[in-house]
Amino acid sequence: MENSSTPEFKKPKNSDLDFSEITGHIADPNDLFSDPEYLKLLEYSQNAKFPECEELVDQLEILYPQHPRLLKFKDDLQMRLSMQTMEVINKKTEKRQKRKVSFKMSVFAIVATLIVMIVFFFSYYYLSTIAMNEQLDQHVPQLNALNDQAEHLLLAGQPQPAAEIIERIRTINPEFENLPELVSRTDELLRLEAKYQTASNLVTENKINEALVIYKEIETEKPGMWDVSHQIVSLETPIQIAKYLMEGNAAFQEEKWDQVIGTYENALMLDPNLDDPFMKEQLLKSYLNQIISMLQDENTAIGDIENAEQYYRRAVAIIPQNKAFANERGNLQEVSTDLLELKYTQTANAYLADKNQTVTSISKAVSYMRKAAIIDPTNVALQRDLENAEYYQIAFQHFIEMNWVQAIIELKQVLSVDSNFANGNASLLLFEAYYALGKQYYSAGFYLDALKILEQAEILAWDDHDNLMKLFQVQVLIGDTFGKNNDYQNAVSYYQYVVNIIQSLPGTTYFHDIAIKISDANILVANENYQDAFSAFKDILNGIDVIYSISEIEIGNGVCLALFANENLSTVDAILEANNLPKTMVITFGRKLEVPILEK
Repeated sequence: MENSSTPEFKKPKNSDLDFSEITGHIADPNDLFSDPEYLKLLEYSQNAKFPECEELVDQLEILYPQHPRLLKFKDDLQMRLSMQTMEVINKKTEKRQKRKVSFKMSVFAIVATLIVMIVFFFSYYYLSTIAMNEQLDQHVPQLNALNDQAEHLLLAGQPQPAAEIIERIRTINPEFENLPELVSRTDELLRLEAKYQTASNLVTENKINEALVIYKEIETEKPGMWDVSHQIVSLETPIQIAKYLMEGNAAFQEEKWDQVIGTYENALMLDPNLDDPFMKEQLLKSYLNQIISMLQDENTAIGDIENAEQYYRRAVAIIPQNKAFANERGNLQEVSTDLLELKYTQTANAYLADKNQTVTSISKAVSYMRKAAIIDPTNVALQRDLENAEYYQIAFQHFIEMNWVQAIIELKQVLSVDSNFANGNASLLLFEAYYALGKQYYSAGFYLDALKILEQAEILAWDDHDNLMKLFQVQVLIGDTFGKNNDYQNAVSYYQYVVNIIQSLPGTTYFHDIAIKISDANILVANENYQDAFSAFKDILNGIDVIYSISEIEIGNGVCLALFANENLSTVDAILEANNLPKTMVITFGRKLEVPILEK
């Protein structure tokens, strides 16, 4: 048996033979290592060309079936291929993972980028807004100052300068909150300014009526703007003056003196410097004729007299100081002097005779009387009337101050000259002064003095047949005074006078109790029991106010209560007691008073 370095192979199986038979060739196994294909296989293997290796192994395995080297190589190849497959799978998986990670990272990067961009945008917007606000804040004082300037200019009616300032405001901040209003007001003023200029041009062209229409439109839209009202007046005044002059002349031709005066004076009010000789001549004659007409009218009121005085002064003021108007001056002076004197006197006497006279009205009376005396200083009767009026004014002042002694002295002085001075008002005041002074003495216990004064009051009361309250009260007080002096007989006699007055009044028969008491008192008198009769009458008279009639009458502010009382058939004492008023001679505030009356 020969030794060989070549390994011994087993006998091929039937399958191998079959394959050999099929191919028609079976290579020698020992030739494998020298086979070029095998060498190429190794080269492929070294270069990791495993697919090529796999293909080439399959070919060689046909030539060298079950060759151990090929089998081993094939197993290694399979292993490598498996490993390669696994590596490929791993790589694919890794790639997929990397792609996922990359996708996630991309998404994250995109989201992060978007977030960064959003944050950047809002940060930029916020910072820009802050910067803009800071910039605007820096301009706020300037804008406010410009706004104030524009406001002042608009209020002053200067739209052009205001428009320039508004443009500056717009440049600094177009969104300034006051800008729309400022623009609107400026445009409105510019429009009115254009209308004003149009009207001014029309005035220059002497188109007065057209200019007036435009000026009045401006005044209606914007009252008080510029000098529009002045322009209107300046344009209308000449027109109105011409109208007044024409109306005055027409009234003069018809001898309507009051209309002449009214229209011409209206013209002079519009233009105090109006120098129209024809108008002044007619106005002067109208003053003179109107004064004569007013003062000759018996029904001329005090207000008309005051107008006549004003006409006289105005007439004197406009008379030219030249010879042409010498007659007018003379006529005016002569007629006005006599008639004004008469009317001043009448006015003064009307004030003095007024039953609602006050300190003010008496002062006016004295003033008018003094004016009359000044006009005719040689008139003795007029000077006497003035003196009496002045005494009466002093007496009235003493009376309301309740200075009875001085009031009586002044009033007696007045009445010694004229017993009916002031249409009896002086006599009425004197009665109340006597009565008040007598009551004052009675309260002080000076009964004899009280009787002397009260007797003077009684004399005045007897003269006033209409006012029974005066006689009633003074005789009761005289009876009281005699009683205080223990002269009961004289006291009772005065009480009987009073009772006779009461019994003469209508309706006293209804007071049955009083009638019985009076009868009982008279029995005591018949029995010469004067003291008890005094007490009986005293008791009757203490409750006698039930026989008074009460009227509610309004009195004016500042009116003398004594004159008011006498005018309404009562007395100061009766009214003060009925109204529970403090002692006063003047009612400070007008009101309604209860007035007790003894009706006949």
